[in-house]
Amino acid sequence: MSAWNYYDLAEDQLKAFTRSAVRTKIMLCLKGRRMTAGELEREMNIRASTILHSMKDLIDTGLVNKKDARYSLTNIGKIQTILLDELVAAIVLLDQHADYWQSHDLSGIPEHLLAKMGMLARSQRVTSDPASPLKSLDNFMQELSRAKNIRGVSSFIAPGFPEIIKGCVERGANVELILTDSILNVVSKEYFDLINGLRAANNFHLYRLDKNINIGFTITEHLLALGLWRLDGTIDLAGGELICIGEDATLWGEELFNYYKEISQLV
Repeated sequence: MSAWNYYDLAEDQLKAFTRSAVRTKIMLCLKGRRMTAGELEREMNIRASTILHSMKDLIDTGLVNKKDARYSLTNIGKIQTILLDELVAAIVLLDQHADYWQSHDLSGIPEHLLAKMGMLARSQRVTSDPASPLKSLDNFMQELSRAKNIRGVSSFIAPGFPEIIKGCVERGANVELILTDSILNVVSKEYFDLINGLRAANNFHLYRLDKNINIGFTITEHLLALGLWRLDGTIDLAGGELICIGEDATLWGEELFNYYKEISQLV
């Protein structure tokens, strides 16, 4: 059954989220915690009487429990709050970077990870200053030169990237790269000696992707650098990437890397 067919079954719950901001904020505040009304009042900066009014509705609908003056989410409340948290975070991310998402090709991100885009909102995001568009790229290259673990997927070649990767491998960093067939062919010809030297190293693994994709990204232990092709088919190497710093961003990036690794072949 398609979502539009069973929307009516969920309509009341969905309207409840948007009808009462206090109700929704209580659920998000209780995620993973047990709290008293006073603690919720101080954290949410909302009067206890207002909180208790919404709390009664949450208890009556089976989303919140009360025990020893403390409130916590029920099993159903936990599941709904996890989904709500992802939705709110994703909306914030899309709104803050609306121009980026509207002007770039998202086909390289599988649907199950589009649904987890909120993970990127819970990270520090770095964008380029129009006055110095290469600044974020320079910062990324510096981070790459210090990283101990590097994973990447590429459908294009960034200036200086092969040499940076060579330096990372030589200093002992663990590197896994997935290249599309077309890029691998180019790199193998233009950087023949470099690639052969890397392949001899135990801490370097190269994979071939027999598929054209409009995405490139790199993950280190600290950040995710995500680059998408524009809808007009061009690539913006001068600050066109979205750099996200934090555990949630790197976990999202690792899942995206593993998605491509499963459909790639070791060279």
